[in-house]
Amino acid sequence: MTASGRLPRSHVPALASLAVRVARDPVPYYRLLHREPGPVRVPGTAGGGDGIWLVGRDADVRAALAEPGLVADAATGDVPGLVDGAGLLAGEGRPEGETGRATGAGHVPGRVLASADVRADAPPHVAGVVARAGHVLAGRLGSRASADLVPEFCDWLPAVALGAALGLPYRRTEALRRWCRAGGPAPLPLPDALAVRARGAERATAYALASLLGTLLTRPAHLAAVRNEPALIDAVWAETLRHDPPAPYLVLRARERVRLPGGAVAAGERVLCLLGAAGRDPAGYPDPGRWDPYRAGPAPVPAHPWPDLGLLTVRYGLPPLLGVRGLALAPGFAPRAVGVRVRGPRRLLVRLGG
Repeated sequence: MTASGRLPRSHVPALASLAVRVARDPVPYYRLLHREPGPVRVPGTAGGGDGIWLVGRDADVRAALAEPGLVADAATGDVPGLVDGAGLLAGEGRPEGETGRATGAGHVPGRVLASADVRADAPPHVAGVVARAGHVLAGRLGSRASADLVPEFCDWLPAVALGAALGLPYRRTEALRRWCRAGGPAPLPLPDALAVRARGAERATAYALASLLGTLLTRPAHLAAVRNEPALIDAVWAETLRHDPPAPYLVLRARERVRLPGGAVAAGERVLCLLGAAGRDPAGYPDPGRWDPYRAGPAPVPAHPWPDLGLLTVRYGLPPLLGVRGLALAPGFAPRAVGVRVRGPRRLLVRLGG
């Protein structure tokens, strides 16, 4: 911290110039943040904007999420390329007076809606709907010789899970999926904060599911282990959120002067919590670049607006697909995650035994 009490100014370029490079591979920029002693100040762009603090170390992200003076901020249009119009994670603020605590596992602190607290051990009818959808989608693929799992599996299963959790009839799944992707009138009445969370959760789960499948299909030993022991899906999901987060960041704004490890943030300033960087922090996760579902240590802060709904989706909907005969990556195809707002593979070409 400088003598003036301000956090140290960074040499990191303006955010607008980073967007394209971060979309390709954010990990080198995560490493830059891990070398800093605390949050990093990035100046505003030439076209306007007041700059932002970047928080990328695991301990600092947990501290920021637990700070009651920092509230979620969706009004970040002055940061080109980094804000999702649907408010992927930035649409939920804390109610007045709520403090929240960093828990590591479970929900992002301070952002749980009690009216929709869907846990992974959901009521049997919700789990049953998701499991049946997994069997239907997998059955459609079973007689095929090839497929792209992103549009034919990953884009559908999360919408089914979300609809079941919200009590929407199954026949409205397509309307719900379109709303999650394109906006417009919601297919059922929802409070604004819950609507934002639901749309973000559906998108994040679809991208995380594609990342999870791409990872397993490039690791035959892990794929065989999950097929033989479906209970491993929970650990695979948690490691996917750490290693390949579908929602890599959360924008907060200080409603009052707050202190974070390393310095103070003035009222009105924004803090970009890089959940993806936190999951790659070597201080919290030894050898962070290694994907390892058997990893010991603290659970990462989940980079997902509704992590238990995502876990429910993969826990009950994924096993039927993994059981499809001959499932493997298409020859010569390698999954590649892209994106800044939401991140994951846009294609997942496979061959099948049909």
